[in-house]
Amino acid sequence: MKINREDIKILYTLDEIRDAAKKLGKEITDFYKDKTDVIHAVCILKGAIHFFTELVLNIDIDVIYSFIHITSYSGMDSTGRIRVKSWLEEDLEDKYLLIVEDVVDTGLTLRYVMRYLKKYRPKDIRIAALAEKSSHDHGIKVDFVGFHLEDQFLLGYGLDYDERFRNLPFLGYVEK
Repeated sequence: MKINREDIKILYTLDEIRDAAKKLGKEITDFYKDKTDVIHAVCILKGAIHFFTELVLNIDIDVIYSFIHITSYSGMDSTGRIRVKSWLEEDLEDKYLLIVEDVVDTGLTLRYVMRYLKKYRPKDIRIAALAEKSSHDHGIKVDFVGFHLEDQFLLGYGLDYDERFRNLPFLGYVEK
């Protein structure tokens, strides 16, 4: 399927996304403030990069940035296979981890990442996501969610279709 910009409908504007990130940043700050003065935020690249940036700017405790580059999509569909491009190489034992994901859909990628990070023996792992789709029973507790969505193919604000449309300043969708 070929997608053109005019096929993409706006679901959430940049202002709406920033408002959600601000609200989540406060929730995350409130959650951690009595537990620790520093968290390790792990961005799942590439899709979560814009949300990660906006979110951490709204967290009012120290945040150490980490990045994992992983993918399971080709075009509009999950391949069912995880491809790892880069992992963490840092000491996370007894640390507070916040995984920052773009969209929690099937949960395949997130389950894989969580299994991997648990090997580091962190004190705590929480998840923040720009959006969570209700169409799949992924069985993962997402602690901080910007938007709850139906099953739509999302684009923009870091999310792509074969590496295109990540730089759109809104979260959009196309009809499948």
